[in-house]
Amino acid sequence: MKALKYTFILLLVAVVAGAVYFSLQDGHYKVERSATIDAPPSLVYKQLEDFDQWANWNAYHMQNDVDVQLGEQTNGVDTSFIFTDEDGEGKMTITRLDPNKLISLNMVYEHGLGTSRAQVDYILTQVENGTLVTMKVEGDKDLVDKAISTIMGTDMDAEIGALYEASLTNLNRYLQDEMKKYTVNVDGLIDYSGGYYLYMSSSSSLENLPQLQSQMLRSIHSFMADNNIDSYGADMVIYEKFDELGENVIFSAAVPVRERVLTAANSRVLVGLMDPQRAIKVTLKGDYSNLDEAWKKGIEYIQVNGLQRSEQPVFEVYKTDPYKIDNPANYITEIYLPVL
Repeated sequence: MKALKYTFILLLVAVVAGAVYFSLQDGHYKVERSATIDAPPSLVYKQLEDFDQWANWNAYHMQNDVDVQLGEQTNGVDTSFIFTDEDGEGKMTITRLDPNKLISLNMVYEHGLGTSRAQVDYILTQVENGTLVTMKVEGDKDLVDKAISTIMGTDMDAEIGALYEASLTNLNRYLQDEMKKYTVNVDGLIDYSGGYYLYMSSSSSLENLPQLQSQMLRSIHSFMADNNIDSYGADMVIYEKFDELGENVIFSAAVPVRERVLTAANSRVLVGLMDPQRAIKVTLKGDYSNLDEAWKKGIEYIQVNGLQRSEQPVFEVYKTDPYKIDNPANYITEIYLPVL
């Protein structure tokens, strides 16, 4: 009987000593990982602030033993979701949103031996090549968590850090794939009405063309703003003449206007008139890097249908403003190949 009593006392002392020991351990933790995502902040933010998008990149959600239950609303402050894994159940709630800069969340996780709480932040910083994304979690372990971590040798930085690293890699890969999506549609033969346009002309290599045409279009819009002239259609580029190798081009950047505009004799911005004409219209939805394929499909259509190109120059109409569209997959460009 005395032996049993002494054993009980020794166990009690051990428990008390263990509790004192673990209570003195530093239970605060912070895990943080960062990576540059090759996409603008607005596009990255859309993936992070909407729980419905997390399945696209969140490494924890992709694990086989994790079950995620979303609510009817999946974004906005106070929105939450429930998740369950083999160790317990948790709840993630959005507490703060700073568009294109910050998503803050509160996480509560209940397991068999207690409840854990943590602050989670996704921080977005615009950088030259895209968006620097920092994923951070910070909290304090309770007594049970500290005991388990010490006994099991759990390294939270390694475990959570690995999930963050995988999530950042997934996020970059997913957005790259999304931004590369495109479609080309040959709309067929149309009658183009023509009309007046303001333009600037220059020559350029195809490599430098995008930057130069963008500068010229900005100059034309600045001229129009200074002279209270409204545009009457989307920006255009008219390809006047290519060299024999197709590596250089004389072109005009143009903006349609309702009527003829008189410009000063020394003005770099001139007025032109495009006659009504027939053309094969091709529509590209996607990044401008796919324009070459769109042109080829239009030329192929002309050949297959026994049509003949006219001497009028090919022109492109940019139906969307790339400065207002964050995803290149949503750019819309119309290519017109004039025919007889």
